[in-house]
Amino acid sequence: MIRTLAAASVSIVLSASALVAHHSISVNFDTTKAFDVTGIVREVKIRNPHSQIVLDVTNPDGTMKEWFIEWNDKNAMVRRKVAFERLKVGDKITVNVNPNRTENNVGFFRTATLPDGFVLRDCGFTAFREAVANQTDITC
Repeated sequence: MIRTLAAASVSIVLSASALVAHHSISVNFDTTKAFDVTGIVREVKIRNPHSQIVLDVTNPDGTMKEWFIEWNDKNAMVRRKVAFERLKVGDKITVNVNPNRTENNVGFFRTATLPDGFVLRDCGFTAFREAVANQTDITC
């Protein structure tokens, strides 16, 4: 009985650690670095639990590289009034990303400059919490 309880406890702790690591931006992406990726939007998936933008990027040598830009969940972005509906398949955009720690064609969304010059951003949870506390609208 004690072994079973101990094994169950260890299993719960390890499962919780894996879940936190899976959802942690700083574990998967280097938040001390950022750079721009410019390409043509092939896909936009605003969804839960993670959103994703797929870009076709032309390398300096003329070859194409597929880039995957991960982003927050749809529910959070709707609450924070992120204008993600402005992302259109076929548009050429520049996305500022934090690079993935292991994959060289994956980044985490910071901002996107759209063809009309609009800078799409997600103000984040802190700005959302402050707007709720102050009973004001959040604007990014």
